Order: sequence, then C-alpha cells, then structure tokens
Amino acid sequence: MSLAFDRLVETLRAGPVDASDEHARWAIYCMAVTDDALLDLLHRALKDEEELPLVSAVVVLVLERTDRSRHAEWIGILSDELKAFADRRSAELGILEGLMSESIPVVIVRDSLDEWSDWLQLKVAESVRTSGVLDFLSHEGRTKRIRRIASESLRTV
Repeated sequence: MSLAFDRLVETLRAGPVDASDEHARWAIYCMAVTDDALLDLLHRALKDEEELPLVSAVVVLVLERTDRSRHAEWIGILSDELKAFADRRSAELGILEGLMSESIPVVIVRDSLDEWSDWLQLKVAESVRTSGVLDFLSHEGRTKRIRRIASESLRTV
C-alpha cells in the first residue's frame, strides 16, 4: 500500500491492518472520513488506491461531509468512468442543501423531481422541513418509502 495509507492506520491507532484486504482498507477509509483533520491524508491515500470502485465509494462519503467548494478536488481523483456518479451526487447535495436552507423554491421540486435519484428524494423527505416540499413528496415521491417518510416528516413540521 502507500505511505499515506500507513500513516492513516498509524494515526487512527487501528493496529495491524492487512493492507492487501480491500475490506480492511475500506474500514480504515471510513474511520478517516469522520475526522476532518485526516481528510488531506485520506486524499493522498486514495490517489494511490488501486481498487477504483473503493475510491469512488469513499469519495462519495467524503462529498456528503465536506463543503461543496472542495467537491471538485475530491472528484478529481476519480477515473473518468467513475466521475459521473460523484458529479451527480455533488449536484444532488447542492439541491439538498438549498432545500434545507429554503433558498430553492418549492416549484423547483415540482419541475425536477423526476430527474432526482431515489437517494435524493429520500434525503429530502428525511431532512427538509418545508411543508410544501414534503407535501409534494408525500404524493409524488418515487417509492412508497419516500412517500411514507415525507408524510411522517410533514406531521412534525
């Protein structure tokens, strides 16, 4: 593995880790994602990671925890074939953030709901506290689960 990965293991005091085991590396990366002080070291370790789907999964986790101004930096370490998913998740996180801050009007939800992933619809139903958005999702959400969660959230608004 890389020196950066070894430093992550050492810093996390994770003990001996079989660096040849991608599940063990995943566990280390998941621990590192939760510590903002380790993000630069994690970024370096991921640049050396050979399992590209693993890199993609970790990058998506990081996108959910970091400021959008840093998303391009993280997406940039992905191979071209894996960038599309991370780009979409970054855009969806922007929509979620806008809805949570109420800077995106409800009409946007009505106009673009069909383009949203199930993940985004579910996150909006769980996180947004705007009655117009939740009411719309409770009727028009893609899955029964999304509609149910939106309905439940609507009752608490």
